[in-house]
Parts: sequence; C-alpha cells; structure tokens
Amino acid sequence: MVAARFILAISTSSGVAKVAAAAEPLDSGAAAQTLFNYEIVDYKSQSAQLLPKLEQHLQAAGLQATQCAAIAADIGPGGFTSLRTACGIAQGLAVAWQVPVVTLTSFECMLPQLEQAEPLAVLIDARLNEIYAAKIQRSAQGTQWVEPPYLLAMNALPNLQGPAVCDAHLFALLASPVSGIRQGEVSAVQLACLAWQEFNAGRVATPFDCQPLYVRDKVAQTTSERLALKHGAV
Repeated sequence: MVAARFILAISTSSGVAKVAAAAEPLDSGAAAQTLFNYEIVDYKSQSAQLLPKLEQHLQAAGLQATQCAAIAADIGPGGFTSLRTACGIAQGLAVAWQVPVVTLTSFECMLPQLEQAEPLAVLIDARLNEIYAAKIQRSAQGTQWVEPPYLLAMNALPNLQGPAVCDAHLFALLASPVSGIRQGEVSAVQLACLAWQEFNAGRVATPFDCQPLYVRDKVAQTTSERLALKHGAV
C-alpha cells in the first residue's frame, strides 16, 4: 500500500549524498517506515545525480510530489559546498512542491535513537585537525542543546569520556575502546524519522529559512597569514 504522506530527507554534510523518504507514522509513538534510501558517494557528481536518482526512486516507490508533507535537510556542520547543495535542493523542492522544510543538524542525524534518556556527546571530524562537537538530549518535544555546537581540538580526543557517539574516522583514532563511546554516522533515514517528530509538533520553517550551519568561522587563510606562518610570525 502506498503511503498517504511522506517526508523526503536530504543529507550531504558527510561528503556522501544521502537521501531517504519515510512514511507518516501510524501513531505518535511509532517509528516512521522507510520507503526508500540511496547514497551518491562520488562527490563531484552529487549535484548532477541527486535529482535524477530521486525521480527514479519516487517512481519506483509509486510516490507523487503531492504526497510530500515536508522536505527535511541536514544543515550541517560539514563542508561548505556540500551543505549548500543539500540546502539549495531542499529549498528548490520545497518551493516547487509547496511544502515546508524541517531543518536538523548533522549531530541530530547521528543519534542512535529517536530519543535519548541522557545527554549524549556527538563528535564529527571537521578536518584541519579539529572536531565538530555538541552535547544533546532528544525527546519528542525536540532537541535540548546541553552544549551547543563548537570546535574541539583533535588532541582532545584521547580524553573523551562516554556517553558519546563518534563518526568512523574519529572512532578509529581512539587508541582503545572506551566505555560508553560508540561509532555512528550521519543518516538520512534518521533525519527523516526525526523530521516527522518535528513536523507533527509544528516545528517547520519556510524554504528560505533552510540555511547551512557553519560552526567554523573561517576555513582558509589569507595570503598574508600564510606568509606569516611560513616565516615564523605569530
């Protein structure tokens, strides 16, 4: 039986384009059923492939744009170009399909469950020898930011204590297993399921409110800064 309504979720923050569609839960306590999900690993072809593949999966699942309740977007943090791709496509589809958007962060998309009984630290490789970090607690009422998103130096990783979830790269860097720390990944399926909670609670936004989250203020050095470092200036 074709779902009456679905939410389309788009995540590109990890460098891999991940797209999923989830049907409306049968009741408030039920998990949303995944209708389809796919990934595009090739970074250079993501923007060109994402929409054609989406059309193919919608047709295969027997879904129409008129059944879409909202577009969910992972707004980051992540790569500058990657986040703009997800937000731009989410905006375009939301305008074309005349639906709202649900914006959630990469941290929330890494949660192992829809609800967390205690605060959980979430850590994502930020490159440049830094880590995107946050501590969150999640309930049906939404996300509580115990520690809002911030940058953590990579050399702080060995001091990490649980409960926490790390992406695959950071988890591999841990010298030995640490109690309460697990490996996770940004998930478009999780994004879609969380988005249904947000949508049913009325926590939605307009398409043009779907903007990337940049935790790092700056990712490149000026010419003078590079020369100063080269010559040993502070």
